[in-house]
Amino acid sequence: MPRSSRAVTDTLYVTDLDGTLLQPDVSVSDKSFRILSELLEDGLPLTAATARTSFSVMPILRGLPLKLPLILQNGAVLHDPVTDSVVSAAVIKPDAFLQVLELFSQFRFNGFVFCVPGSRLECCYTELTTEHMRRYYQERRDRYDKPFKQVASLCELNGYNPVFLSLNAPKERLDPLHAALQELRGISVAYYRDVYEPGIWYLEVTAPDASKYHGICRLKEITGAKTVVGFGDNHNDFPLFRACDVKIAVGNAAEELKAQADIIIGRNTDDAVAEYLYSVFKIRYSKHI
Repeated sequence: MPRSSRAVTDTLYVTDLDGTLLQPDVSVSDKSFRILSELLEDGLPLTAATARTSFSVMPILRGLPLKLPLILQNGAVLHDPVTDSVVSAAVIKPDAFLQVLELFSQFRFNGFVFCVPGSRLECCYTELTTEHMRRYYQERRDRYDKPFKQVASLCELNGYNPVFLSLNAPKERLDPLHAALQELRGISVAYYRDVYEPGIWYLEVTAPDASKYHGICRLKEITGAKTVVGFGDNHNDFPLFRACDVKIAVGNAAEELKAQADIIIGRNTDDAVAEYLYSVFKIRYSKHI
């Protein structure tokens, strides 16, 4: 592997996690971990953009020497992996937040609301009313020791800096709510299939300036990068692709995303992202010595 004391590129690399960098068991493989660790030590400007929260991302990426802010919750939060704290958050305005909750109630949905009252994220809920909520809660508690805060009403979180609302359910159940949310002003909606559970979709609500696109734009300002290369696999990676100069889809990506890609590489199970970064970074490095 090449060794250097500084980055040798003005290109920012951004990868999605689930279905793109991660293995089906929600881990970074030993091979990818080894490659990425050395490249990051050599100055590779790499970060992740994901729908996940810091509660699960930090354990998943533990040990990787990441320095750049992570784009979390589909761009609602920028998170510093060094200090494990929120850098910035796009807050949903009070009127829009209450309108979203009214639609949740109308369509008989209950979900999780993520807030940033300070430098730490909080995950709030009222009751675990569905099988999918209970599964989400249990997995995050057991696997990542994720803290949850139970509240009497989601409405009381208005003014508590809500940044992200999340539901997961069968697509046919979520479709009517998704259509209604599309009519609201002051929010952005991400709607995509669950990588791990066929038939289940995620519906996530954020502020209009919260998306993988906006997160990447903010990182370009922070880093001064002129070019962005992005890796993705799912429908919520369309905004990521929109911010990228080079769009790369993994082989297992949704066909709609592949249609927008400049390059299609191997599958996530074949360490395709790490392999691609290694091959490109070696070439760029060799031109600077």
